[in-house]
Amino acid sequence: MYIAAVAIVLALVGTYILTPLVMKLAVRFGVIDHPGERRVHERPTPRCGGIAIYVGFLVAVGAAVALEPHVGFEKQLLGVILGGTIVAAAGLLDDKYNLSPALQIAAILATGLVLMSFGGKISYISKPFGPGIWWFKPWLAAAVTLIWIVAVTKTVDLMDGLDGLAAGICAIASATLLVMSIHAIADVHRVVIPTAGHLDRIRLFTTVMILSGAILGASLGFLRFNYPPARIFMGTVGAQFMGFVLASASVIGAFKVAALVAIAVPLLVLAVPILDAAFVMLMRAIGRRRVYEADKSHMHHRLLERGLSHGQTIWVIYLLTVALSAVGLVLFWYGR
Repeated sequence: MYIAAVAIVLALVGTYILTPLVMKLAVRFGVIDHPGERRVHERPTPRCGGIAIYVGFLVAVGAAVALEPHVGFEKQLLGVILGGTIVAAAGLLDDKYNLSPALQIAAILATGLVLMSFGGKISYISKPFGPGIWWFKPWLAAAVTLIWIVAVTKTVDLMDGLDGLAAGICAIASATLLVMSIHAIADVHRVVIPTAGHLDRIRLFTTVMILSGAILGASLGFLRFNYPPARIFMGTVGAQFMGFVLASASVIGAFKVAALVAIAVPLLVLAVPILDAAFVMLMRAIGRRRVYEADKSHMHHRLLERGLSHGQTIWVIYLLTVALSAVGLVLFWYGR
């Protein structure tokens, strides 16, 4: 659909234009990532590039919604924008002042509460065998939604440890969600006599399409400056913002699209960062270390230790993400 192309192009161009400006501002205000024991880069590099991603995303979403007047600012879309603004602001503070892990988690939980207050939550899952769905009790729906939001947002942040890695993973994940939303809209349009419920579903899936298209474009625009050797890092402001938007898009769209694989599809799309984060935290717990303590045990660190270059490492992880996303799409198409 043309509106998806509009979101992609505007986010890409906007982020591409704004990133050099953000680089200059980061240097001016001393928001620099210096080489160190846990760093893999060899020279001081400005961060906070996520500011360009955030602004490019907002411009693209606003323009896309304006061009689709029948969609409007859907209630849950407002929740994503407000929640994303909160997590971006908290990320910006972390990039400058190094907030504690507890404060970061608290900010992400707050964004999850904002999203739920606008109707974005995981209220049910489809039964794995046979027709029907399992509805969650309100407290369980809230708990599942918050866990998902925190897990995805934080794991994307944790993958931002190598040039181009987080941006590339977000581009692949958002492209997958974009394809799913487009097919979901096409399925609704095949209904001979649409009802008000069908029109609501079109609005919802169009919202997901716009969100995923904007993240895809912003990721590609930023990769021009973040691909190895990176000239700027997205920082917490970018990684957690994109993680939150992807988590939110899957909550309000993908979970309600795939009938038999309501949970499996978005898990597969984001499997690489989620499994990597889970493995790292498990190893830290076994070693009786704090699970949030930074180290070099992530997948990309282990691949580098095996002799792969930066470029080879990120492409190995890119290909893993593409393969798992393809499996998710197959399950989606056969589970509709």
